[in-house]
Amino acid sequence: MRSAKSKKEALPRDDSLFGLLSSYKSYNTYLRILADDEKSELAVVITSNPGFWKNIPAEQLASFRQVKRLDIGTDRLFVKYILPEHLIKVYGPSAGIKIASDKILVENMLLDKGLYIIKTSARNSQKVFSWVKKIVNLSPQRKYEIHEICIAEKQE
Repeated sequence: MRSAKSKKEALPRDDSLFGLLSSYKSYNTYLRILADDEKSELAVVITSNPGFWKNIPAEQLASFRQVKRLDIGTDRLFVKYILPEHLIKVYGPSAGIKIASDKILVENMLLDKGLYIIKTSARNSQKVFSWVKKIVNLSPQRKYEIHEICIAEKQE
């Protein structure tokens, strides 16, 4: 019969990038892109749990429809190993979308409703779509760098 100590020693330590990221396995960011054709507006809704979609303010986004993944040009709308808070902390209030700050409206409801909403004009749709592709295709190296930035900031 093996002791608990020898069992631990038998397990190989995974120092690969995915091994290091595996401790953040429960961290996920989900994206939803909404469009209002009448007002010519676009809204990016970011959350860590798809269950929070029900917290989207109905009176505010009632006229919006969900943009399909095919229209965006991506096969998924989530990011593994990263929380929305990490994106905002590293990339700023626009979460890295390359749009002037006076052209967006940010609603941070992460603490109370679990949502982060970025609204902009539909004219910026290509910038938003390219941002979505960039974020969902972050390399494991970049994800680990984001974690290092967040950890370093907590330690200071």
